[in-house]
Amino acid sequence: MRRIVIAAVLALLVTSVVVGRPAAAEDNPIVLENQRAGSLGWLPTHLGDDTSGQIKGYWSAVSVKQGDAISLRVSVNPAQSFSLDIYRLGWYQGMGGRLRLHVDSLIGITQAACTPDPTTGMIDCGWIPSYVLTVPSDWTSGVYLGLLTNAAGFQNYVIFVVRDDRPAPFLYQQSINTDEAYNNYPNDGTTGKSLYTYNSYGPNTVSGDARAVKVSFDRPYANYGFAQVDEIEFIRWIERMGYDVTYSTDVDTHTNGAALRNHRALLSVGHDEYWSKEMRDAAEGARDAGVNLAFFSADPSEVQVRFEASAAGVANRVMVCYKDAAIDPVQGPTTTVKWRNPPVNRPEQTMAGIQVASMSTTGNADYVVSNSSYWIYAGTGFHDGDRVPGIVGYEMDRVFDQYPAPSATTFTLLSHSPYVDYRGVAEYANSSIYQAPSGAWVFASGTMSWSYALDGFWHQLADARIQRTTANLLDAFLYGPPADHLVATAPAAVGAGVPFTIDVTAADPSGTAAAGYRGTVHFSSTDAAAALPPDSTLNAGRGSFSATLATSGPQTITVSDAANSLSTTAIVTVDARATSLGLSAPATATAGAGFSVSVTAKDAGGNTVTAYGATIHFGTSDTSAGVVLPPDSTLPGGQGTFPVTLARSGSQTVTVSDTNGLTATVTVDVRAASATRLALATTASPVAGVSFPFTVMAQDQFGNTDTAYAGSVRFTSTDTSAGVVLPPNSTLVSGQAMLQATLTKAGAQTITATDAATASIAGNVRVTVAPGAAATLSLDGPGSAKVGQSFNMTVTLKDPFGNVATGYRGTVHFTTSDPLPTAVVPPDHTFTIADAGSYSFSATLWTPPSQTITVKDTTNAALTDTRRIALSLLL
Repeated sequence: MRRIVIAAVLALLVTSVVVGRPAAAEDNPIVLENQRAGSLGWLPTHLGDDTSGQIKGYWSAVSVKQGDAISLRVSVNPAQSFSLDIYRLGWYQGMGGRLRLHVDSLIGITQAACTPDPTTGMIDCGWIPSYVLTVPSDWTSGVYLGLLTNAAGFQNYVIFVVRDDRPAPFLYQQSINTDEAYNNYPNDGTTGKSLYTYNSYGPNTVSGDARAVKVSFDRPYANYGFAQVDEIEFIRWIERMGYDVTYSTDVDTHTNGAALRNHRALLSVGHDEYWSKEMRDAAEGARDAGVNLAFFSADPSEVQVRFEASAAGVANRVMVCYKDAAIDPVQGPTTTVKWRNPPVNRPEQTMAGIQVASMSTTGNADYVVSNSSYWIYAGTGFHDGDRVPGIVGYEMDRVFDQYPAPSATTFTLLSHSPYVDYRGVAEYANSSIYQAPSGAWVFASGTMSWSYALDGFWHQLADARIQRTTANLLDAFLYGPPADHLVATAPAAVGAGVPFTIDVTAADPSGTAAAGYRGTVHFSSTDAAAALPPDSTLNAGRGSFSATLATSGPQTITVSDAANSLSTTAIVTVDARATSLGLSAPATATAGAGFSVSVTAKDAGGNTVTAYGATIHFGTSDTSAGVVLPPDSTLPGGQGTFPVTLARSGSQTVTVSDTNGLTATVTVDVRAASATRLALATTASPVAGVSFPFTVMAQDQFGNTDTAYAGSVRFTSTDTSAGVVLPPNSTLVSGQAMLQATLTKAGAQTITATDAATASIAGNVRVTVAPGAAATLSLDGPGSAKVGQSFNMTVTLKDPFGNVATGYRGTVHFTTSDPLPTAVVPPDHTFTIADAGSYSFSATLWTPPSQTITVKDTTNAALTDTRRIALSLLL
């Protein structure tokens, strides 16, 4: 197909209509890049031509990765210096380009003339490098335009793509192959050759006419050097919208087709007619792996090509296309013919959905909408038969029934646009979309001029409806198809003034939440007193919101998105609003015994609110163990009865409150249960023989005093010694009594109280009895001893009950009847806490037949004792 050449005089429109919204996070590289200042300096002011060759050039590669080098080959006529300005194409506030590099005063020479190969017609210029560019790492991936200007002011373009090879959602494929296929440099009317007869000159080649069967990338583009005008409006739009896109070329797809699977979608934008088998296999393989495909121009993959190395040995710098199986030396799946023809037999529409039909030479036709209810047109306002002026042409595609259709779960034609082709034949163009079994979507615009409606920079045909259609498509690639209806779910009945949840879903045609929905929903109601959510966005197509209705009776809540023509209504029946809670309980209760409380939600008139929907919570002043309260509960029908158990005797409260701030309290007089034990206690420190007080209380299992207890209580003790005095059998007064007891045996003792009739009702108190004051002194020792030999004796103090008087601290004096001065008895001894009422000592006597030893308290003459010891001589 013939490619229209844009005139050198370029129309400029910086401002243009745009609809939609950025589809990706605002920190993606494209958004950040387009926040930089732009420039119109990339537009030429004085273009050169191929006949004079004032300045022409080409790069050593069609693309380069950040950080790698690429060389520029330039020829100037006559020899003179030149400058290079490199711009990145994008939105840039409507300027369309950003200056990234200016290089001045480069040395220019007139390079050798480029002559065609007499057999293939290939023109390989083989020029020497004029400049080497190492691409900075901060150059954002994109299409870069080099503006060459010689010293005389003549200009021309050189173009290349900077890659970052990152897995961005969208991969933009620049159509370099087709540009080279149409490139007839030098377009001087004498020597230039392309893959087309209409613009090839000079002697015939193996093709049988002047056209070439091989074209080289090592030559300039014809005319002004910029063949990508079909793409710039798409680039401006996609970057203005903020989609996260990375750039490459179709040559990169040929060499590294597996990389397509790193992306959500492949975007073929420019005239993309020439594909290698490697490209086609990679694209279809990616589709079958779930990668979406979009063809935004007509004629994708019409003709097969092969790639060869250049004469210098650089791979993929020569594109081969015989266009005739009879003259192609390679036969089989890579024969360079139309893909639909033998021996290849792979019609384009099995990949793209449609394929090229014809072209027009009399201007573009209108785009005529079909299937306007399909999700891709959501929010556009399109109806079947609506027209978009001037975007169908100059080449057009449609479905061909005589060729196989793609393998698809769904297939939809989106337009049927009549036109008269270059032969005067009535034709029509389709655009289409289908979903592959893998889930991938494949879109084909069926026109070369789809991008005209995206931005008005060149053609001033921007159309908000096509912009929205394109945004819907790209958003579907990211999130799934757009929403075509809203669903609102709310309770069938709610209480007046009681908040409830309304769930909103923006659903796609299948009823699935549209994750890419970014609309704003507005809430309205027939209830003028309703409290409704503010205008809100949804998260991944879903949202839950709180609403409150106040007017009783059937009410509606409508959720709408006017911008996207979406609306839905939920009907809710509102019962009267609860203004108070009623709580009732018995006046008295027994500890540990359950009783019932009743709760009622009431309106201002005291009526039961049957649609009461709040949650109630119970509390009590009784914090003791054994309390049982109901869990948080609802009130079906506005009322409910619940079991409660309290444990502490006395006046206690039960409280109920709800999530709306209503509360009610009731007081219950809790009485002790029947006694199950007797509790004895004393604060005294008992002394042997001394009366001390203790209390007895009849208690239930929670420790409450059973004031109604009327049993007879008898007492026993572990101390059965003489002198023990226990209370007689006693009757408690109001469940308790203060009594006296006397114990006589020192040490740990217990007093036990037992119900005379019910032995299981019992209890005890444990006390430690201290001995009384010393009442007797005893001297213990041997009855006989040897003269002059020492022996041991012990002094012990006891209270009246025979308990050792461990608290005795008196001083005792020792004497003996033995007259001899050699007799030995201890000196006076004062008792200490360590003696614990008993002291041992040694003595020696000398005078037989017997003598006495006497010990007595130095202050209490009653505490004394004497011991006689018989003495015998040592033999």
